[in-house]
Amino acid sequence: MRAAIFLNGAPDPPDLLRRVAGRADLVVAADGGARYALDAGVVPDLVVGDMDSLGEARARKLEERGTLLERHPIRKGKMDGHLAVLAARDRGATAADLLCAAGGRYSALFAVPHIMLASERIGLQTTLVAGWGQAFVLEAGFRMVDGNPRDSVSVFPLTGPATGVTLEGFDYPLEDARLEIGDTLGFHNELVGRMGRVSVGLGALLVIHETREIPLTKRPGRMDGRATMS
Repeated sequence: MRAAIFLNGAPDPPDLLRRVAGRADLVVAADGGARYALDAGVVPDLVVGDMDSLGEARARKLEERGTLLERHPIRKGKMDGHLAVLAARDRGATAADLLCAAGGRYSALFAVPHIMLASERIGLQTTLVAGWGQAFVLEAGFRMVDGNPRDSVSVFPLTGPATGVTLEGFDYPLEDARLEIGDTLGFHNELVGRMGRVSVGLGALLVIHETREIPLTKRPGRMDGRATMS
């Protein structure tokens, strides 16, 4: 079961939002992310959060249109986006696309990889989908990157050293490598063909797949598998 989860970051192109939401079995919005969904013509099945960004008037209108609201207190231990991911998993999702996630507040932007890591650890494979490309977090397993020749792909260790890093199908392949925090070895590799494989033995990797260049003046703010985790 696939979910589309709208975060409250910054809006992505409406056609992209409609296309990704259209292939989902469940559409979830994290509080104010529901505004981006509605602006793109998408009505969420579920909105999760304290509703401070969405506002009570919009929340009531969504309820009238059949949207379920999962309310949480303002003072809580997790971001609304994290709660939305948990809600999607509780409803049976095994894969999720995160939308409107790459932008907005810098603090929230840096939190997104941790939300993806938390998702990975509960068995929900998430992919950040944006106008510039995609990103995902991989821990103890492998995942395929599907794109076009010369697409830029970068890999960064997320939680500490990542060992057993292997890149196949890339201009600069790696085999059983060790990536350290503070190193930039994994920056800007390129696909040789249409598909590459990223593997990691221990540790977590943030994988950023850029499918098109973004001008500096406009920069914002499957085949897959998993090894058994210990």
